[in-house]
Amino acid sequence: MAATGLTATVKRPDALDEAELAAWRAMLAAAPHLQRAFFTPGFAQAAGRAWPGARVAVLREGEMIVAFLAFQYADPWRRRLGMAERIGGALCDHAGLVARRGFSIEPATLLGLCGIGTLFNDHLSGGQAAFGLAATETRAGHLIDLAGGAAAYFARLREVNKAFLADTERRMRRLEKEFGAASFTVQDRPDWSAVQPLLEAKRGQYARTGVSDALGNPAALALLRALLEADTADCRPVLTTLSAGGRMLAGHLGLLHAGCLSYWFPVYDPAAQKVSPGRLLLWRTIEAADRLGIRLIDRGEGDSQAKRDFSTEVQSFGRVAWQARGWRGMLARTAQAVAWRLGG
Repeated sequence: MAATGLTATVKRPDALDEAELAAWRAMLAAAPHLQRAFFTPGFAQAAGRAWPGARVAVLREGEMIVAFLAFQYADPWRRRLGMAERIGGALCDHAGLVARRGFSIEPATLLGLCGIGTLFNDHLSGGQAAFGLAATETRAGHLIDLAGGAAAYFARLREVNKAFLADTERRMRRLEKEFGAASFTVQDRPDWSAVQPLLEAKRGQYARTGVSDALGNPAALALLRALLEADTADCRPVLTTLSAGGRMLAGHLGLLHAGCLSYWFPVYDPAAQKVSPGRLLLWRTIEAADRLGIRLIDRGEGDSQAKRDFSTEVQSFGRVAWQARGWRGMLARTAQAVAWRLGG
């Protein structure tokens, strides 16, 4: 499906009508590589409650909806200059176009239709090349395929990495010896009070390790609140914890969509580092995957040994800085370059 005779209507996420929402969800259901919470209308609408500059472009060919692009302007001056970023900013692990099978468009054409000057995205999801949106620079990420069930996954792991499995079982025994009987809990759609301790611990981890604080922006916390308060089936927050001796040793807040759990905000108690509580929490999550309806765990971008140990498949993430044609694209690109030099 070539990008000819296209029009685009740009709306705030909460202004989408039922027909548009239905078309969006149908496109997600038809494309396994798009079945991530970050591509859903629910995530875009939560971002719209956090960022006034959140937008969704609805692309049509004649009367037929063919694609959606969710994006945002981080602040009013970027909106005036046409400098867009992925919807949800740093909290969005997958971004790109949601489109019908066979649809293809050039980045500059897409931006021009949407009224965007430049679009920076360092989490362009794998599979976007099928829509004509290829990245020149890519990084690896990892997936855990549980479609055959947890028992089959562990049987395969025992075949390919028996030493890792034995070491993990040994660490669980050590955890219980040093901290007490372990307790694994799952909260579907937790409330803010349940999530707050994990977020505080995550911010402490950012400060301790010198990593940029993804939760330091008030809009990021507003997005999290909006997701927790929303009543939507396509983007469900799930909180898992591993505790012992009356303390949380590891926790994780993730997003579940169509059987895919996006492993989003994991954190662990550094005092328990020797027993690898983060690894053990993921282990228990995999054990519970069948009853939780999890068929895939997306570990996001990153190629650490901790991710490779559990991985069954590698995925790719692209980095792109697209520019529209004409003066609007040139102006936005110049402003973006200045912002990067200033660290903004």
